[in-house]
Amino acid sequence: MIVLIGVKIWLLTAVILLLSVSWRLYQKRKHFRNITSKLPIICRITFIRVVYCVLDVNRLFEAVSTGFDVMKTSTGCIWAAATPYVVTVDPEVIKRVTTSPEFLNKAPDLYTHFHNDILNGLIVSPARKWKPDRKAISPFLANNNVIAFFPAFNENANNLKNKLARLAGKGEQHIFTIIKECGLQLSLLTIMGIKIDEGSKKYQEITRAFNAFGDHMAMDLLLGWLGLGFLSRTPRYKRAIKCSRDLVRSVIKENLAKPVDSEGQNNFEKNNKTLIELALKALRQGVFNEKDVEVECFTMFAASYETSVGAAYTCLVLLAMHPEIQERLFQELQSVFPDGITSVEYDDLKKLPYLDMCASEALRLIPPVAYIGRQTIHDTELIQGVILPRGTQVLLAIYEVHRRKEIWGPDANRFNPDNFLPENVAKRHPYSYMTFSKGPRNCLGFRYAEITLRMILIHTVRRLKFSTTFKYEDIVLVPKVTLGFKTDPPLNIEVRSN
Repeated sequence: MIVLIGVKIWLLTAVILLLSVSWRLYQKRKHFRNITSKLPIICRITFIRVVYCVLDVNRLFEAVSTGFDVMKTSTGCIWAAATPYVVTVDPEVIKRVTTSPEFLNKAPDLYTHFHNDILNGLIVSPARKWKPDRKAISPFLANNNVIAFFPAFNENANNLKNKLARLAGKGEQHIFTIIKECGLQLSLLTIMGIKIDEGSKKYQEITRAFNAFGDHMAMDLLLGWLGLGFLSRTPRYKRAIKCSRDLVRSVIKENLAKPVDSEGQNNFEKNNKTLIELALKALRQGVFNEKDVEVECFTMFAASYETSVGAAYTCLVLLAMHPEIQERLFQELQSVFPDGITSVEYDDLKKLPYLDMCASEALRLIPPVAYIGRQTIHDTELIQGVILPRGTQVLLAIYEVHRRKEIWGPDANRFNPDNFLPENVAKRHPYSYMTFSKGPRNCLGFRYAEITLRMILIHTVRRLKFSTTFKYEDIVLVPKVTLGFKTDPPLNIEVRSN
């Protein structure tokens, strides 16, 4: 009898859950009927298929790309379980979404992994908070301030080059860890204003914590889409967050204890401003509270680190896979720096057009972020005749846009820096390439990322030659904090004689 009652309770619970899900689906279909009746359905992803897609992002890319081709459209809908999303690869629609004040809020479902009480800063903050916060810290990334960081950029890139040179002649090596270590040092220096000895116990603790934090954020991203983000909140994850938060808080406390007009608050020249200095200035002016200082500093710290190291590794891998392109880049670098490199100045970057082309092409094929999302603030017209209800999530498929054959030609999936020759760029819609997003809510640190990437490529490729037996066709991408390789290709390194 007890067993029978237990079975009945389970059956009743299952029926209630099924009815609840069905009712929610009905309500959503009713609410979004104006969209789903006027935009073609690109694909339907059931709950079970969502699991497959988040575990293998290439399935999602393929499903979306095929859907656009089959439906012969560039803007449509995706049903993922019980939630509809508008998805577009139309550069004109992307321009509308990224430049309109009606789309300043981020799509919540795409950024669940940032809501961990330490990264929920500028990246995901609502428009009403984002505007004053961005204004407060934007001087950190002003052109003059970034240029003033060039001594640090040079030192860091040169340090990376020397570490990689020690691997020469030892066969194929996994170099991503080395790149991450150097990237971590640069972010600590420019964002937090501190320099930590790489051999110290504190540095090792920070490295372990940050790697663990990144791994769990990637798991957060996958599980968040299933509504299971809590499963990634393991004790190890909580320890990593505590270590990261303690680091930021200790630096904040140290800086607050100094006189406001104190010189030498960081290791840079007097006119340089680290992010933490600007955040503390906003605190004193009442724009930030102490929690804002903590969150914004860590957000920028994590974003600068993840974007820069991922982009640098991606570029080196693709150059190693395409030796003829790497050689052409080396020839350009050799012409600008015939006697080797002691220091790279800002004006030197203007003399290296092929370097720009290689970097842009690498990030076209493997952008740091495959999708970005916005949410309507009010009922808003997306295209003629299609009104999006308030709260609609619009996904901009950057990865797909960057590989559309109608934009990039029949060889859209091939690594070809000539795609960024001036005459080819002029033929394309300006919103057909947007590695760092566009519009007022673009990536605030895009210039920082672009320059640090170029500094690394200049120092390394001018002195070292990279190769690999890993095939371009065998690359499989997975969503981590940023888009990365499922298997990191190992690289062989040679020191150039000239």
